Amino acid sequence: MKNSYAVVTGAASGIGKQVAIQLAADGWPVVITDINDEGLRDTAREIGSAVLDATALDVSDQPKVAEWGQGIADKHGVPHSVYHVGGISMWGSVAAMPLEKWQKLIDVNLMGTVHIIRALVPLMMDDGPLTGAAAKELGPRRLVCVASSAGILGLPWHAAYSASKGGVLSMLEVLRFDLAPYGIKVHAVAPGAVDTGLVRTIDIDGIDQNNPRVQKAKKLFQRHAVSPAKCAQIILRGVRRNKYLITTGADVKIGRWAQVNLPFVYRWVMTGLNRAFQWVAKDAARQEAHGARP
Repeated sequence: MKNSYAVVTGAASGIGKQVAIQLAADGWPVVITDINDEGLRDTAREIGSAVLDATALDVSDQPKVAEWGQGIADKHGVPHSVYHVGGISMWGSVAAMPLEKWQKLIDVNLMGTVHIIRALVPLMMDDGPLTGAAAKELGPRRLVCVASSAGILGLPWHAAYSASKGGVLSMLEVLRFDLAPYGIKVHAVAPGAVDTGLVRTIDIDGIDQNNPRVQKAKKLFQRHAVSPAKCAQIILRGVRRNKYLITTGADVKIGRWAQVNLPFVYRWVMTGLNRAFQWVAKDAARQEAHGARP
């Protein structure tokens, strides 16, 4: 059917790649994009003929995103669904993290989401709700954006990252109602711990990541985390069930519930988590400073 394809950003690796693979396995043609051209080509080869287009794209570049969005619509029609997964992660102390990193997170995570939405969603709105056989076969149009549990919970060192992801969640809360008259379902994804490549390469400002304490903390995180494939499975199941807020673990649900219903427990847990992070950072930062001496 015309317009029966899905767009997936961040498809070169991690959650985005798995979302694209699983959508294709479910019979959806896909348009995939990512800033990582080599990884994107690998995903396209893995998926095969279901890939309609695989173009490298920096979502923070608004003119390029607008040109790309119009180009795929001109060639393939208006997309049925948009899965915006692409994003970056950087952590650090509010006192020490450079302003450039704050700006980068906002440019990619928040404004990148805005650029994708502005490039594709108005086309979906103008095309109108699906009716008849198309509606029965394909279901409602979808806008699915991956934010983070950090946009909900007060995680240590996440101030800049949480600002970028919290903005996405607030925007989607409005769009879920604004887009309903156009037959577009909105889904906000707030993953908890997911063992993506970011875990191994994440930028933690001012911290020596080769430090044994940091390595131990990463291993603990990975044992707790779900795989990207499992995360994608949870996302797509939540979309099929028309869930608005999709989380990937009970810890996020419990934390969100505790914020409102047991604030003293929530505060106690977050305070303990912050102290644990500070314990890891103290030794790692000291070793980094020592290594910087002549």
